[in-house]
Amino acid sequence: MLINRFLTISRQLTAKITKPNNTFRLAALSVSHASTTTKAKDLVDELDTPVKFTSSAAREWKAKTSRVGYESVRLWYEPYVIVVSLTIFMVYFGILREENDVDEELKKSLYSRIEGLEEHQLRVSLKYNQEHSLETSQILERLAEIEREKSHSK
Repeated sequence: MLINRFLTISRQLTAKITKPNNTFRLAALSVSHASTTTKAKDLVDELDTPVKFTSSAAREWKAKTSRVGYESVRLWYEPYVIVVSLTIFMVYFGILREENDVDEELKKSLYSRIEGLEEHQLRVSLKYNQEHSLETSQILERLAEIEREKSHSK
């Protein structure tokens, strides 16, 4: 409503904002016809008058909407649709689907993929445990196993 009034005024006049005595007023610059001038003055006067709060759209505005936005209304059956969809997907993915080569690759450990990673990790853990007086027997055993595996493979 207010936007329509403003658009009508902006089509009919060329306007500028002036600031006499610290009040802003809309002033008509140049209008060719006298009838347009009176219409423009009437519209300017209408804009200068305050808008009644009780008759404006601002009366229905909720302050909460300014902070959090509009609440979206969800359908009553939406949670049931989501639960059923997720259940069907999990049954398919976990039970019905056959394993493929990607699943086999994912079962391999990271140490079997990167040569020397386990040995390096064990040496770092051994150094840390020795510096902090923690037990190192299992780390030393695994390092010995890795050394034996290296010597057998060569």
